[in-house]
Parts: sequence; structure tokens; C-alpha cells
Amino acid sequence: MNIENANKHWLCEALFELKELQDTIMDSQTKYFGHLLLNLVGTDTIPFFFITKKGIQLRIIDTVNHFETEFFRIESIDREQCIVTVSLLRALDYEGHDTNLITEIVRLERTSTKRSFDLEYISGIQLLSHDLLIKKIILEPKW
Repeated sequence: MNIENANKHWLCEALFELKELQDTIMDSQTKYFGHLLLNLVGTDTIPFFFITKKGIQLRIIDTVNHFETEFFRIESIDREQCIVTVSLLRALDYEGHDTNLITEIVRLERTSTKRSFDLEYISGIQLLSHDLLIKKIILEPKW
């Protein structure tokens, strides 16, 4: 297996594991405590971004909802073909405006927009804090 195929295989397996973790959070239910794991975590999404082979974050434009994002949720993975389907997460700043600057993001919102692509041009992934999906923005008066 050459280096390119080994990297693609590693990414495919890492994303498959991430999908399994998300499914565990979402699907685990106990007889007496219901969806306790989901309640403890507070979300069924593990947000992440892709790093391309050029060393930059992958950015995708949602032409329907008119925003672009670098942040994703895994929806499915074809392990044979290494094709990933992700939903786009909308990144918002303190004032509720779209942003892709990691230092300005205070919240990520799930969207229904999905994209599928081959992992050929991806060299890595980076997980983000799930707190960005459950964070409440509270504005307190100055005085």
C-alpha cells in the first residue's frame, strides 16, 4: 500500500470510528435512565474540520442557506470506497453572524445540508469541543 492509500485508509477508519462514537451517544438507552449518555454529553454531534493536503482547512459553501463553513458532522462513511458524507455546521460569532475564524466562534449550529466526497484530497481531521454545539449565549447588562 503506497503512502497516499495508507493515509486515505487511516482517515477512512478514523471517520468510521467517529461515526460509531456518535451513534453510541445517540443510540444508547438504558431501561431506567433512558438516554442518559446523550443527556450527559448534551449533543449527538462530534464536530470536526478537515485539513487538506495543501495544509488548509476544507471550506464548503452552502448555496441554499448562503453561508460557508469549515466545520462538519459525520453522517455516513463508505469504508470500501472511502467516501464520506457530512452535514455542514454553521459557525456563529458572539453577535450571531457567520464566521470561520476559530477565535470568534461561540456556537456551531447543525444544518440539514449534506455533502459527500472522496477523501483523496484530505490529509487529516481535527475534532472540536462539543461545547460549541450546546453553548448558551447570555448577555448581561453592563451596570
